[in-house]
Amino acid sequence: MNVRILVADDEKYILDLIEKFMKKCGYQADLADNVADALALLKEHEYDVIITDKNMPDEKGNIEGGMTLLRYTMKHMPSAEVIMITGYATIETAVEAMKLGAFDYIMKPIPLDDLKEKIDRVLEYKRFISSGDSLQTYRALHNEVLNLLENRDDLPQDKLREMLRTLGSNIDQVFGMQKEYETIIQVQADALKKIEGYVEILKDAVPKDSPYYELVKKIREESEKKI
Repeated sequence: MNVRILVADDEKYILDLIEKFMKKCGYQADLADNVADALALLKEHEYDVIITDKNMPDEKGNIEGGMTLLRYTMKHMPSAEVIMITGYATIETAVEAMKLGAFDYIMKPIPLDDLKEKIDRVLEYKRFISSGDSLQTYRALHNEVLNLLENRDDLPQDKLREMLRTLGSNIDQVFGMQKEYETIIQVQADALKKIEGYVEILKDAVPKDSPYYELVKKIREESEKKI
């Protein structure tokens, strides 16, 4: 699977950091250090994942230019998934971005292993049979947990960070069962496809007046059924 990633951040050292890490992971990444350039790239290329800083001024003076990119992506490139970068460890920030359609978010200073985990999660969910449903369900579950944590001012920041860091992996366990089920479905679908091919050979080989013709016909009907 060829993966194309856009990284937008007005801090050059962050762009350089993520670019080197993306290369190390084997991903192709385009870079933009401002909202205008990021929008131009979005109009020119199709992306699988967009990683953008939330607080990056756009041309209209909006200090949350990352949200501008998120809105544009949701409208014009709905197949892409957005991971929002934020320098503020607040649940409110996460809820706001995810309610607008972001897949996930990550807090500065950026833990690169966590970032890779989030990218890999996006790509894994895109491989599901009903990828759109799986991605939407992930966002819904993530939002529900964030909503529960939104008013937990009693939680220490380090505890909050740890809970948020492990949230995605915990949800993954739920989807792990779905993936196992989908694997079984795919194996069955592949088997039916093979049977359908064999039946075509049998159909031509067995005369219509043969007592086995009706059996071949029945097998063909069953093989054409979709799971």
